[in-house]
Amino acid sequence: MFAHYVSDPGKPRPINPFPPHPEHCMYFYPIDKVVRHNDKARPSVELPHSIIVGPKLNKVDLALGYNTLVVIVCFQPGGLHRLLRISMNDILDEFIDSSLLFGDIENVIQQIRDSASYEQMNRIVQEFLLSKAKNIRNTLPIDEVLTGINRHKELVNIDKLATQACVSIRQLERQFSERIGIPPKMFSRLVRFSRAWDMRENNPAIPWTKIAHACDYADQMHMIRDFKEFTGVTPTILQTHREKSPFRLTVSTE
Repeated sequence: MFAHYVSDPGKPRPINPFPPHPEHCMYFYPIDKVVRHNDKARPSVELPHSIIVGPKLNKVDLALGYNTLVVIVCFQPGGLHRLLRISMNDILDEFIDSSLLFGDIENVIQQIRDSASYEQMNRIVQEFLLSKAKNIRNTLPIDEVLTGINRHKELVNIDKLATQACVSIRQLERQFSERIGIPPKMFSRLVRFSRAWDMRENNPAIPWTKIAHACDYADQMHMIRDFKEFTGVTPTILQTHREKSPFRLTVSTE
């Protein structure tokens, strides 16, 4: 995914709220960096030119630069674990500087910065990641299970998942922790929440009641409870905050 935002340098830098999402992503900010505003317990921080982010369980606010180019790679569930061979617990709800995991990332950032088109940027990133995928771990039944959850976006039955993954429930929990960083039910809830928000983001005219039904919530109140847990606010308040933002960047693997 590519996005490019240019704003008036004579005005304050726009701050954009980004809701939680279940994907593991790699972000490139080759031109202006962005600043992540955290809660009061942690200070704001300027992000590196490239970061890797695990599933986000909380809303984050990003102050964009005046010339912000964003290149995003979304990995299939479990794909980043297979590529990096590290536990995804280490990056849950956090970011990590890509250079710590890919020593030659600065060269890629410079190539993206010098590119003349999105097509060229895409080719650069694809070639870089494919060069790292030569020793990627083989897929296991659990990886098919993860892909199925992300595709169907509905709440899961743990016993059924364990059977599909050919493991015990305890092993299933461990594999989810390694590959995703969170338990199966939490991942399933986050996938469903993300689907609900994507529907509204892509079509603001859809009523929340219709979204709740389409996303397999028992009723609208159950959906509102998920929104409050993941973002701290109701769906209507979150939408109001997003409408004030001039920048749209919805992460979705659909």
